[in-house]
Amino acid sequence: MGRPSSPPRVVFLESLHGIESLFTAGLRAGAAANGVPYEVRFLRGPDLRRKDEAALRRELEAIRPDLVCFLYDAPLGWENLWSGGGPLREIPKASFWFDDFVRSPLTMERPDLWRRWQEEERVSVFMHDGFWRGKWALHTGAAARPVDLAADARLFPDLRDAGAPLYPELDGHAVMLGTIPSAASFQDELAAFPPVVRKWFGVVERALEVAPWPFRPYEIAEEIIPHFTEKERLVLEKWRTEPGKRSLAAHQLWRRGKRAARLRGLRALAQRVPVAVLSGHGREPFARGDELREAIAPAHGFEFRDTTKVPDAQWGALFRSGAFQVQWVDPQSIESGAPFRMFEAAAGGVPLLADARPGFPALFAPDTEMLYASDEAALAERAAALLAGPREDLRRIGENARAAFLARHTWAERWRQIERALGLRDL
Repeated sequence: MGRPSSPPRVVFLESLHGIESLFTAGLRAGAAANGVPYEVRFLRGPDLRRKDEAALRRELEAIRPDLVCFLYDAPLGWENLWSGGGPLREIPKASFWFDDFVRSPLTMERPDLWRRWQEEERVSVFMHDGFWRGKWALHTGAAARPVDLAADARLFPDLRDAGAPLYPELDGHAVMLGTIPSAASFQDELAAFPPVVRKWFGVVERALEVAPWPFRPYEIAEEIIPHFTEKERLVLEKWRTEPGKRSLAAHQLWRRGKRAARLRGLRALAQRVPVAVLSGHGREPFARGDELREAIAPAHGFEFRDTTKVPDAQWGALFRSGAFQVQWVDPQSIESGAPFRMFEAAAGGVPLLADARPGFPALFAPDTEMLYASDEAALAERAAALLAGPREDLRRIGENARAAFLARHTWAERWRQIERALGLRDL
């Protein structure tokens, strides 16, 4: 008997009303593009109260879905949601991780529950970085499937209809689109930590400034601990055994790694070419013009634009600002884990220069569809050569990236890959 040919009925299980992440928005767009009917249900009510487990199970079973999708470990606090004796246990479920998992306290504390969910209750875990898939298998004893991010083609029109860039004055600049955590935000948060933990974070920050590229903040942090005094190690380890503290520390280390990585890349760039940073975030504090200018000491011009309020309709025009885009990848992307910006730049036909990861060339071919650099020095050298070279070369790379995106990296294609992996239907 073959697989069904009709589209599956899908439920997207969300944490809170009124909050839709880029990840679930993309997955829903991919489902809709493939004619998949879906509904959205919530773990909590509009009043933020968590729903009763039995009531939530009945709500989901009444829909009779063929697949339940959720991000990360959103329903982990409802640990028996799938195992109440009804049909929900046998319905396929999919958890999507577009990040590392060590910053998720419940997942770090309940590998046994994930093992049960995956081995007995038909929960499939998808992760976008091969390194973290390996760590997941060690942590839970169960395997994770590969999945990559994508971009929403609706936000990036055909290149012939693209129109003017949002910031045409940045034409001669290498542009980094993304946020960098502010130094002040680190200081504001330190008061909540014991002195030895504050010392640990400070030593890690200094180590990140000189670590060979590409560096791994979590591993560097672990390597530092043996150099503390015995008393400091005991206090630190006792603190890390408290519920949620390892994940809390991981979040702090990740933010410091992100700041160090992006500032190191910008410093190198700023000594060779004019640089612009486009940053925006509705909730988290990020470094702005004066702080960035002081941190990178530009030698060839520097511009900053706050993009927090740029609407979706201008997203393509935002990406077209500058001679080319630069993506110095967050350090949790180790083997692959290509970020949103890589796919969005390609969707807009914008040439992108990124630091290399082993899995990136399989997504976008080096030199013809995407540009890669092995470290900060190579980044600066390549950026200078690109600005000195013919603009036609950059235009051609952008066009090739756009073609690769349309062929392989839309959310519609990503959804088809997910259905095939789960055996839901032949596509």
